[in-house]
Amino acid sequence: MTETTMTTMDRPTYGNWIASRSPGLFGAGLLGTVVLFGSLLASLLALLAGGPKAALVVASLGVVGFTAVGTPVGAWVARRVTFAEATRAGDTTHRSGLFTRKPDAHVRLPGMLGRSELLTAEDPFSSFVVIRSPGGLYTMVARCSAEGPLMQDQDRVDAWVASYSRLLSMAGQETGVVCVKAITDTAPDPGGRLPAMVTALRSRKSPLLARQVMTETVADLPAASSDNVTYLEMTFRGRLLNRKGDQRAILAELARKAAGFIISAQYAGGGHVEMVRAPELIRLVRESYDPVTSAALEQAELAGEAEPLTWADAGPVASREMWGELVHDSGRSITWEMHGAPRSKITENALTHLLVPHGDFARKRVALLYRPHGPDESTRVAERDADTANFVAQQSKKRPSASAQLVQRAAEQSRQEVAAGAASIRFSLMVTVTVRFDGDMDQAVSTLEARGKAVPIRLRRVFGAQAAAFAATMPVGFVPWEHTLLGTNIREWL
Repeated sequence: MTETTMTTMDRPTYGNWIASRSPGLFGAGLLGTVVLFGSLLASLLALLAGGPKAALVVASLGVVGFTAVGTPVGAWVARRVTFAEATRAGDTTHRSGLFTRKPDAHVRLPGMLGRSELLTAEDPFSSFVVIRSPGGLYTMVARCSAEGPLMQDQDRVDAWVASYSRLLSMAGQETGVVCVKAITDTAPDPGGRLPAMVTALRSRKSPLLARQVMTETVADLPAASSDNVTYLEMTFRGRLLNRKGDQRAILAELARKAAGFIISAQYAGGGHVEMVRAPELIRLVRESYDPVTSAALEQAELAGEAEPLTWADAGPVASREMWGELVHDSGRSITWEMHGAPRSKITENALTHLLVPHGDFARKRVALLYRPHGPDESTRVAERDADTANFVAQQSKKRPSASAQLVQRAAEQSRQEVAAGAASIRFSLMVTVTVRFDGDMDQAVSTLEARGKAVPIRLRRVFGAQAAAFAATMPVGFVPWEHTLLGTNIREWL
């Protein structure tokens, strides 16, 4: 018998990332290029009709327009102006509860989350929660207790990755799918379940040494262990599930899809997978905004006196969004977003440093956001990316740069794979870290950025949109691109 060993070179790698960009001169995008040439033409006409002064005025307006839509300066100024206006209008501050001018005393969620509602869908075996969001979006959430890749055969890990890829591919073929999220939520274990279990099982006749060991283990649990849960979220557009928008028909359709969703998640390494119910989701949101309540809520649940939380009481009493940070109840949070895809191929363990718990965080969420494309849209996107890559590579009079040639080959490979039946999916990554209000935020930022450098993904702090980014990393059905000022088609031209 011959024994073979899998080396690092034999492990499967994943890559061929293509940044979606608009074809334009000097990296300005299609809209910026149109503004540039339009301003040049208008300046020439103004010179002929009104002389040098008129041409100078038109050219100045063209420079301003090109800066606004064709350079990063325009986006930065737009964020600053929008945030300043929101601050002036009081939209960056949220207050709820008794000491407000609101007509009720409920502690509602801030922003658009406050307009969402929880519904219940029932299949033949169980019931689960469905989140209805503004815009007619319906979201179902599954809770996964994954086994993890440690101490697993490589063949099994490869099978999990392949099944996860099939789950995302099938999402692009599902009618009405708007967004898919995979959110890993880690937090220190409140430490209430083990003491209750030990107290129930410990006998007074146990040896003194055994009782001392059990007591020390119970005392050290919150500092030595953590809750690590993954949530899979799938959001649908209700009108595409039922043309009339009938809520009962939409919930019935989601109930039929739930079984396949669970099975696909299990094959993808989700371990024990179950649909999330309303009490669990409400408690998760409450603890995210008010992390110090975790221990009290767990103790009340173990004592059989669980607090009757409702969706109207799951939000923060107060929150304030600052330029680079969100302050909420007993916590402070900062969210980072993926600034660029990996520049090289990666293995299945690429995000390990980001996913593992750390004592510097009261809570940490890593969210992968997927925007699946259907078969027709995948073909259109692949062809456009290939055309853009060819256009960028041919701009230079000299030979194309090595990086442009790599992008060109990757785009062509993706075009061939999509033509052969593969699916195209846009994705992004966001990381939210939370510390207690009296915690060391500087240390948490340093720890996260150090871990981010060990991951082949460039992270950048979200400025001017911390509240929206915080909501995007929670399994509450918030889809960022559904609530932007500019439409999808316009953003593709930038």
